[in-house]
Amino acid sequence: MRATKPQLDKPTTGWRADLPPPCCPPTEKLPPIGKPPNFASDICLELHTSRLINRTIVVLCAFAVVPCAIVLLMTLSVRELKTNPLSFLLTLSMAFGMGLGAVAMLRTGIAPPRDEPIRFNRKRGKVYVYRFHSGGPISRKGWGIHPIVFNWEDLRAEAWSRISPTPSGVPIFARGVDLAVVAPGTNQVIDRFQLAGSNADGEHMWAMARAFMNQGPEALPQYPNPPRDWNNDVPSYHLALRLAPKVQWPEDMDKESRTAPGAVQSQNGCAPR
Repeated sequence: MRATKPQLDKPTTGWRADLPPPCCPPTEKLPPIGKPPNFASDICLELHTSRLINRTIVVLCAFAVVPCAIVLLMTLSVRELKTNPLSFLLTLSMAFGMGLGAVAMLRTGIAPPRDEPIRFNRKRGKVYVYRFHSGGPISRKGWGIHPIVFNWEDLRAEAWSRISPTPSGVPIFARGVDLAVVAPGTNQVIDRFQLAGSNADGEHMWAMARAFMNQGPEALPQYPNPPRDWNNDVPSYHLALRLAPKVQWPEDMDKESRTAPGAVQSQNGCAPR
């Protein structure tokens, strides 16, 4: 039975439930739900995560907004500025806002990498997150990949449900799972990142991670289809993903995340990305 109150001192926005802790493996055999892991071995498991179901739609919306902003600007005139300055300023503000929105949608669609994988290394007890940060719509600061490493035992999973805005401004109902990082031996949250949104079964992904870290790769579900190569297997019609940068782990983190302590990279490591 799930607790009715959050365990962490700062629960995630829209908290719905605390999921089982890292030390608890699933009690039942896991079915092949959602997308298969990117790869798995006796050492590490890499799960695919992404933020948007179809980023190309976001990019196309950005291209559609630009002509509207241009049309608004073309309706402006110096004469209107003199005769009706309030209308002039409102129209100018709308055109500027639409242009800014188009830039924001375009960056939202193509700036994130093709995948934002998370690696679970059971030999080291570490979790490696290919973390993407976004900044302001027209700012260069804040954007980019910032991979980070956490201790597996310090993670706590929280299921949530939220009303979230989209780049087009239309709110949607979303559900997902966040992973909180706590100070050792406490419920004090020191960091948090998303495991899955509404485009994936986050609770099942967390169950796979717990099964792997506690029991090994034999506890993972058997998927009928092979994993997808998110870096190279991009359909020609998926414009946003084709424009998005490929996943490229830092060399030292890539090697560490795929090997056991003291192991040689070529010995029983995960396949490189």
